[in-house]
Amino acid sequence: MFAVVDSDDVIYYGELPTRKAEILFPGLPLSDANQLCQAPLELAANVQVFIKRPNISQYDVYKRYNVVHLLAQSFLEAARTMEFLFAHPHPYFIRYHGCRFRRGYLTGIVLSRHSHHLKNYLSRGVGNIDKKSFMNALESAIYHLHLLGWAHNDLNPTNVLVDDSEASGGMPVLIDFGSAGEIGSLLGTSRGTSGWIEGRIEDYTTSKKEHDIFSLEKMRLWLENPTFDDD
Repeated sequence: MFAVVDSDDVIYYGELPTRKAEILFPGLPLSDANQLCQAPLELAANVQVFIKRPNISQYDVYKRYNVVHLLAQSFLEAARTMEFLFAHPHPYFIRYHGCRFRRGYLTGIVLSRHSHHLKNYLSRGVGNIDKKSFMNALESAIYHLHLLGWAHNDLNPTNVLVDDSEASGGMPVLIDFGSAGEIGSLLGTSRGTSGWIEGRIEDYTTSKKEHDIFSLEKMRLWLENPTFDDD
């Protein structure tokens, strides 16, 4: 199983007992979008970016259930969420630079790049953080989201990056708003992470600020004695 994105943002996906060099596939089309900001073709030399793309690793699952269209739909929703957050910024939200388009299609969401999420940062001994300041900053980002009438719904140590730049000094960067939504709205295919939610994942169907409050407290306790298994 493999996926390749070429220089023109055409996505090739395949699962065959054949050498990749011998496989040709048509591109996987993505939904086009209007009224989204286009990222600058060239960013400042000191700006490192990450281009978020559709979750094509789940393509075979979506195809099995005949819902491949949801890949494009959820990606478009993610872009619109970043536009909304860009209009209501917070210093500890991931920085959004706009969207990338090819052939009239939305093909990427351009975000600032940081090298490590919190779990890797600590497990690999990259550096130290001031736990109290870190959690206070993360809490301020979540509460800002709540003031906007939204909830994140998927807070865990892999959805928080660490900005270890000299200017930041190890502060959090909140990412992955795929489960985020207006409080009271129904969640889509993305809905929390097992082990970091209260109750069963099957019952985790509605966007609620209580989800974030529970996860914030769990994060605070985890940070006091972090574990690095896959649970």
